[in-house]
Amino acid sequence: MSTVLLHPTAYRTATDEQLVELVRGGDDRAFDAIHDRYAARLVAFARQLLGGSHHDAEEVVQDAFVRALAALRADDREIALRAWLHTIVRNRALDVLRRPQRTTDLDALAGVLADHSTAATDPHAVAVRREDLRTLVGELHELPERQRTALVLHELGGESHEAIARRLHVSAGGSKALVSRARSGLARSYAAAA
Repeated sequence: MSTVLLHPTAYRTATDEQLVELVRGGDDRAFDAIHDRYAARLVAFARQLLGGSHHDAEEVVQDAFVRALAALRADDREIALRAWLHTIVRNRALDVLRRPQRTTDLDALAGVLADHSTAATDPHAVAVRREDLRTLVGELHELPERQRTALVLHELGGESHEAIARRLHVSAGGSKALVSRARSGLARSYAAAA
């Protein structure tokens, strides 16, 4: 049977091995401590693997933690926690990259793209939305042609990176890079205009 730590600071100072033992003994606070210790690093790692997509990275890490908790409770093998968590995140990120359709982080453009049904009757809100949309379309036209084409095909056409790659005569990774650069360019332009 595992020991239970009573003082909250004891979790922050516990070693990974102690926390794993406590989690396997049923101590949920120990898993919270593991999450607190590694979540930010794992999100950064996942963002790096996913080309900067924060939304996808958070989703991957959340899923990795769910899987890690289940695995820790089901198996008593000795593990190197940090490396093991990074491996789970890497594998989940690769699964996301293999999916034909990825979610898109368009937070910077949410005001332009959101459905403002309550604001639809307010003439000022409609005018502001139209101007924002005009600005977005103008900035879209400022992108290099291949980036613009890849972004439009992926975001508006729903095409996979493989299909875009065939159409633009690049690799799937090249398609992802074009879409990523286009998103970054639009976000920078939109932020500068705001």
